[in-house]
Amino acid sequence: MPEPISPEYLRETQAIVAAVPNGPWEPITNDYGLPDGVGPISYLECFDGTVQLPVIQFVRHAREALPRYVGEVARQRDLIRVLEQRLAQHECAEGGARHGR
Repeated sequence: MPEPISPEYLRETQAIVAAVPNGPWEPITNDYGLPDGVGPISYLECFDGTVQLPVIQFVRHAREALPRYVGEVARQRDLIRVLEQRLAQHECAEGGARHGR
């Protein structure tokens, strides 16, 4: 299981994503009409078209999906932080008591 995403890693990922040209990235064909690249990635070395096309589709999708996922992680972390603060305030107002304890 991967390690949890640290705030520093999340910020680094956001900066990297922001620096990349906007999508959507369209596939680029080579002289034989086969997909050979996508967006600013000019050459994908895949020896089998059954592998190459899914790789290109992944890269194309990732350009738009990754910023959405990173944004969702940031939103979820903000929500968790707010909920933790509210819970702490509620516990203080209740004298530190928790339900069921």
